[in-house]
Amino acid sequence: MFGRKGEASVIVLEPAAVVQPDLQTLYASAVADRLAGRAAAAVPKLQHVLASRPDDVDARLNLGLALLAMGVSEDAGTAFKDVIARAPDYVDAHIGLARARRHQGDLEAARRSVDHALSLAPGHPDALALADALKAGPMWRIDLSAARSRLTGGLPDWTEARLSASRAIGASWTAGGGLEITRRFKDTDAYLEARADRRLTGGSAWVSIGGAPSADYRAEIAVAGGGRVTVASGLAVTLEASASRYGSGVVTGIHPGFAADLAGDRLQVWARWINVRDEAGEPRQGYSVQARWQATGRLALRTGLSDAPETSEGVTADVTSWSAGFDLSLSDRLMLRVGHLSEDRGAYARREMAVGLGWRF
Repeated sequence: MFGRKGEASVIVLEPAAVVQPDLQTLYASAVADRLAGRAAAAVPKLQHVLASRPDDVDARLNLGLALLAMGVSEDAGTAFKDVIARAPDYVDAHIGLARARRHQGDLEAARRSVDHALSLAPGHPDALALADALKAGPMWRIDLSAARSRLTGGLPDWTEARLSASRAIGASWTAGGGLEITRRFKDTDAYLEARADRRLTGGSAWVSIGGAPSADYRAEIAVAGGGRVTVASGLAVTLEASASRYGSGVVTGIHPGFAADLAGDRLQVWARWINVRDEAGEPRQGYSVQARWQATGRLALRTGLSDAPETSEGVTADVTSWSAGFDLSLSDRLMLRVGHLSEDRGAYARREMAVGLGWRF
């Protein structure tokens, strides 16, 4: 029993006894990372586990979930498909694939995946919630707002009224336009704008063009564009660029920044570094920070702070401002927005009250 054959058996078994617990510990650590929001840390651990255990459907499912949390929906979808190929009745894999397809903008494919999940587990709460979220939603959005500002130094009030409408076109595109009528220092301008938005895998992009015919102080013509790219779970980098022609000259800007979703997506924070070349060709810089807190299911609170150059009346000035407001959902399709803005423009100060309604149908 203790000859060479017995000794050889011990030698063969020892590595398995050491390696297997290491892989299981690594897998458990990866799952803990994913659940704690550290998706980027979970991915290499899960890939290491799968290199040794390619048929481990639980590890592959968690890889898909981690990739999806990072916004890499195409690779996440591939991981979920690999799980389904090995375990066709794995309900969580079908739900994960539905989420990946939804993130890519393919809502019909997402609905098919969640329907398959419900056929396997009719009462699955996550599948039911996702199926409800994937129901055909409103195609149109209309926003109406009005604002009035008081200026110091005995200057006349400013007023503003805006109407905009947009429509979803397919799963990835949205197109819209708006009309804004403003009155400043007894002059009135009407500004028209058209905009298109495109949803992309792991991000989005937009472009707009507008102008005020016979402008007194608004831009005669303005073009702008920008986008965002998800770089980690709950974190995206943003970039905006613009060029506007005023009666006094051309103003250009480029504004990099970031957007973060925190506290389980209940808190959103945006920050931008403002870089402007004014009508005289002089470079100017500043910053803007905004936050939105979903206090309840229907009420969200907003606040913001900025110290940045702003072009008004064809002149670029350094403006310091803070804002506060709230969004209140009056129904699933109707939202009330109220806000206050306080600005210091150097030569005078401005206090604005604004109210608006957003309607989706």
